[in-house]
Amino acid sequence: MKVLIVTDAWEPQVNGVVRTYQNTIKHIHGAEVIHPYTPGLKRIPMPGYNEIELVTNPWKIKRLLWLAMYEGKSIHIATEGPLGLYARYLLNKCHYRYTTSFHTLFPEFIEKQTGLPARLFYPYFRWFHRKSKSILVPTEGLKIKLKEKGFNNLKVWLRGVDSKIFNPTRKQDAKPYIVCVSRISKEKGLDDFCKLKYARKVLIGDGPYYEELQQKYPDVEMIGKREGAELARWIASADVFVFPSKADTFGIVILEAIACGTPVAAYDQPGPREAIYNGINGYYGEDLGLNLVMCLTLNRGDVHNSSRIWTWEKATQQFLEAMQ
Repeated sequence: MKVLIVTDAWEPQVNGVVRTYQNTIKHIHGAEVIHPYTPGLKRIPMPGYNEIELVTNPWKIKRLLWLAMYEGKSIHIATEGPLGLYARYLLNKCHYRYTTSFHTLFPEFIEKQTGLPARLFYPYFRWFHRKSKSILVPTEGLKIKLKEKGFNNLKVWLRGVDSKIFNPTRKQDAKPYIVCVSRISKEKGLDDFCKLKYARKVLIGDGPYYEELQQKYPDVEMIGKREGAELARWIASADVFVFPSKADTFGIVILEAIACGTPVAAYDQPGPREAIYNGINGYYGEDLGLNLVMCLTLNRGDVHNSSRIWTWEKATQQFLEAMQ
């Protein structure tokens, strides 16, 4: 199958959407990606999120889309930004079938940023995905939520983990600590992590909330972005991985943590419910502090073994089946 992916999120951005597609295309021979750094595209920083750049001339991808349609490629629109919006317009105009993904709860994100209710923004997202032959979502919980919101043609597309990078052999002796890996922004629930009672707390990532959070919690070690083997060492050497977000639809970092043998403490949300098995590889519930304490009792070997079902090969197969 010849595949073209259109996405507004791409490296050097570091987030779950980018990592999902980076790992997926590794298992699709000849897959192509149209992204903000495709030659000929111009970009401006997204207001309030300077590390995210938005394309200002998305019509420049018209020739690439025409060529993909001529070659009969399966086209997937990953995001609802300028590139995704233009791809949707052109493909609909040409009556060319495509698939889309729902990666981020943007209505809830906008609600947190503006105070306006999320229900005001769902009509746009229903409209955006309305003609998609399959809307891919990462969890059954999100599928149920979106179905209740009036979305149709929903299919679950699970995620995977690169066990060559994230595994227990990365563990090193260190002063005990808990770790959180996240984009440093207000909607990620990072205040809840910083307020946890633990002698050493390490926060990995970058974003617009970085300096403010650093000033509010000087006892938290904020070490910026880390990737690859270095990130795996920080995760594998921690006592517990904390996932405090209530805004994420899944959280690939959860899988990376359990693959390292590090138990995960999280809130009771659709993403954590999909990957965390209470009492085996972590705990989710309404009390994040209690979940953290319970995680300290778990066997790290059992945690690691629970990750074996999460592979990018299986995830990519689901992706391709949805596109047929």
